[in-house]
Amino acid sequence: MARSHIESGNIDAIIDASLDTGYDLQSVWKIAEVGIMCVKPKGAQRPTISEVLKEIQDAIAIEVQREAPQVQQLMSKRSMGSVSINTDNSVDLEQNASFDEMLMRPGLR
Repeated sequence: MARSHIESGNIDAIIDASLDTGYDLQSVWKIAEVGIMCVKPKGAQRPTISEVLKEIQDAIAIEVQREAPQVQQLMSKRSMGSVSINTDNSVDLEQNASFDEMLMRPGLR
């Protein structure tokens, strides 16, 4: 049944309704297509486990990108610096370099 929906292009028919719109259709297609390939009658037609793993990882990457682009941006822009709290409760921030810049310094490679 799922196979006929996938092969006819009706992927929505096999998606759990409780997901609502909490997914990227491209990642669902990746998983569905690799699933169809995995149940081919002849072993030579089936993907290797490495190929299956790659497709799953690609689908997860699509979902991560969709879910949290702002988190990815923050992760790439982490800063290295210091915070000082003064006796009058004021705060001084000093940014030395971004995390990425720190990694590029010769002593840290």
